[in-house]
Amino acid sequence: MKSRSTFAAALLAVGLLSSPAHAEEQPSEVTIGYLNLVNAQLLAKALGLHEKELGVPVRWVKFGSGGDVNRAVAADQLDFGGVGNPPASIGITRELPYEGIFVLNMLGAVEGLVGRKSAGVATVKDLVGKSVAVPFGSTTHYLLIAALRDAGIKPSDVKMLDMSPSDAAAAWLRKDIDAAYVWEPSLGRMLDNDGQSVLHSADMARRGYPTWDVAVVMKRFSSKYPALTARFVKAECAAIDYWIAKPAESAQLIAKELNLSVDDATRMMKGTTMVPCSDQVKSAYLGSSATKGQFADTLVATAGFLKDQNRLPATKTRNEYAAFLNPAYLERVLSQK
Repeated sequence: MKSRSTFAAALLAVGLLSSPAHAEEQPSEVTIGYLNLVNAQLLAKALGLHEKELGVPVRWVKFGSGGDVNRAVAADQLDFGGVGNPPASIGITRELPYEGIFVLNMLGAVEGLVGRKSAGVATVKDLVGKSVAVPFGSTTHYLLIAALRDAGIKPSDVKMLDMSPSDAAAAWLRKDIDAAYVWEPSLGRMLDNDGQSVLHSADMARRGYPTWDVAVVMKRFSSKYPALTARFVKAECAAIDYWIAKPAESAQLIAKELNLSVDDATRMMKGTTMVPCSDQVKSAYLGSSATKGQFADTLVATAGFLKDQNRLPATKTRNEYAAFLNPAYLERVLSQK
């Protein structure tokens, strides 16, 4: 009896090492909330990478902004999601039960402030008295307020309207708004219809306002399914590898996912920076479990900015924002390569 128990324990140990996701209890389904924008997660979805890696059915739910994701998290509707640094700062401050585990993308020209030519909106200062659409609580909301402040304009001097990018594009075509700070593909539709670029998020990054999106996991999920959480990260890494190795094929898949032309998808990809998984644990990004990276500083700066603008009632310490970042699952994936 003793020897049979020992043999069983040995088999269990082998199973844990060779197939960690299957050594723990499996959920009947995993729900992934994804942002309707250009990044490698679209490739993971199109290629079925998560379905193959997790081994359980995956339900994909599309969101227009990180603010919408925060609301779904608060309602306990997701297992994984994606948010930019402003909604992450808001979520951490309001103690939403999630942690950031993966850099989805760094934002560049894929997000931009577009002004209506016929309304004479060519610069930030031209926004005074104009109607400007922006998804509240998003990266572009944060950058719009920053751009206004840098130009010496009070937010109250602008008629700011809370709209998702798709709603903003519809309002733009109806000529209900004069400007919008949104992301592709809605941004491109506005530029093609009486629009002109005022600035984009790469410009703001150079001014000291970097923006990025991270994948988040609900703590109730990661604590119960740590191996499965690592496999989620592994699938995301495979998608980034595919983006880097096969840009032409990636553009075709993204074009199909977002109902775009391949040329438009290619242009949008050039406005989005993918961070290879081996680089994500460096100090410029998530950092390591022992020493969190500069993303923690960005969260602190973003939260402070939002508080100054009365968008947040209070801020937390750097350690509390750093605690949101959990590269342990990524470190586990990298150690197995």
